Amino acid sequence: MNLFDAAKSITSIIQLGEIVANAAKAISDPSSTPEEKADASKASVLAKKKIANSKAKGGAVTKMYNGGMAHGRKHMYLGGDSSVKDNAGLRALKKASPAAYNKITGRWCLEQNQKLKEIILKKESMILNL
Repeated sequence: MNLFDAAKSITSIIQLGEIVANAAKAISDPSSTPEEKADASKASVLAKKKIANSKAKGGAVTKMYNGGMAHGRKHMYLGGDSSVKDNAGLRALKKASPAAYNKITGRWCLEQNQKLKEIILKKESMILNL
């Protein structure tokens, strides 16, 4: 599958960004054939159009929220369906403080919901025993 065919079938913004990056590499590569360069150029144009259309619909841009001030600069964080990916720093934090790791990665919500369910069940059983 060439880059243009891949760009036609892909809808994910991340994958379209990778197509644009690979097309740029192919265009600037001196060992690429003219056909490969033409295909990469068409793929790049199509992928950029798809990204622009997705942004116009509001699907590509995750809303940024105010994260406060630090070192005299305003900081933002991603909200919505974005997620924090594991990296070396987060894995070290997980070993040092699992609770902090769970809060950062969002996995603490599952634990909190489970604890709330247990508390509700205990209260219901206490009421029934009266």
